[in-house]
Amino acid sequence: MARTRWPKLLLLIALGALLGQEAGAQQKSRGGQVQKSEPRKETPVTPRVKPGTPTDKLAAPADAEISRVTGIRFLSSKSYTRVMLDLSRAARYETHRLDADAAKGLPPRVYVDVFGAQLALASKEPLPVEDGLLRQVRVGQFSQDVVRIVLDMTSVREYKAFLLPEPSRLVIDIHGQTADDAVAARAQGKNAAGPAKPKKTAPAGIRKIVLDPGHGGKDPGAIGVGGIAEKDIVLRIAKRLAAKLKKEMGVDVVLTRNDDSYISLEDRTAIANAEEADLFISLHMNASPNGDAGGLETYYLDNTNDEAAIRLAARENGTARQNISDLQFILSDMTQNMKLEDSITLAHRLQSALVDGMSKRISEFKDLGVKKALFYVLVGARMPSALVELFFITNKTEARVMSQESYQESVVNALFEGIQKYAQSAGAVKTL
Repeated sequence: MARTRWPKLLLLIALGALLGQEAGAQQKSRGGQVQKSEPRKETPVTPRVKPGTPTDKLAAPADAEISRVTGIRFLSSKSYTRVMLDLSRAARYETHRLDADAAKGLPPRVYVDVFGAQLALASKEPLPVEDGLLRQVRVGQFSQDVVRIVLDMTSVREYKAFLLPEPSRLVIDIHGQTADDAVAARAQGKNAAGPAKPKKTAPAGIRKIVLDPGHGGKDPGAIGVGGIAEKDIVLRIAKRLAAKLKKEMGVDVVLTRNDDSYISLEDRTAIANAEEADLFISLHMNASPNGDAGGLETYYLDNTNDEAAIRLAARENGTARQNISDLQFILSDMTQNMKLEDSITLAHRLQSALVDGMSKRISEFKDLGVKKALFYVLVGARMPSALVELFFITNKTEARVMSQESYQESVVNALFEGIQKYAQSAGAVKTL
């Protein structure tokens, strides 16, 4: 059976009323409670504005231009934490890092300034995390129109922040030292001749896979012929695939959802990172206004100019088409951390196995191939990842067969075959 208990994985959601209004009052929102925080006094850092303009003379933005910080939540593990801030609208931001100051008793810190922003939280208390990487999150109104988010760290290796739209949220990914990093650091410290050269090691093997059944809860995904919902079919397939992978490959499998629950796109990626998964596979069914459209296709994360891929990503992201273009610049700054080549290989193995396997069950369907697109659910994934579109739920024939258990089992077998072939091609089959 699939394991859904996330080790030391925390999820706190904080949403609230305007700063200063009924401090301590609590409201229910998105399944969480209101919380407002403000930071301890930090070494002042002047926002990047026109030289010679004092920050206390900056004009406050008009109400229509203000971005209100309305909530904070996080997912974490010992070596990875994702902090998410809910905003009323997109805003400009800057990230900074401060080293530890032993003389002042200050830990290493990462902070983010959000410009043209106002706090709209109800509690002034810091948000405790204490996951071994991040101690706490502090939020305050740094200046008249700048909100500062301070992350008090235990250790930090790298960090990245990016915006996602509809609804607007600022995502901050923090990566700390892993056990391997610590061993390498100690070895380097003992090397008097200079920095230690990284040792070449054999592939560690595929130990853990995170499967992501798309949509769920209030988000049914695409609705097909006869009223069948995308969210239900992909969940059934994910559960069966998880059981098969665990039994026959001996790998640990985590599902981003094990029931009809709503999980945000950024939370799904965070789960995969926090679990330190070796593979991340998101399962979906396609849809089209054209009832004759059909076939199988598999995607990896990358920039694209293909209009069909952009429209599909917009649908799966639950956002407008123009917002996909806004994500292009984010990826250009993140590719150094992406397992791009491995993701491409994974996508090809999955697509090939699906086409081969399902051609034995369905007489005719289109092989739509492997493509690239900007899916939010794959942004920030630290492992090889792919998104699979399992036929078209709006195609009468494909919807009918995919609602039957025997065909779902065929899909499971094909996906299993693709994962196994990827592992073999990468030389990463786990020794049982």
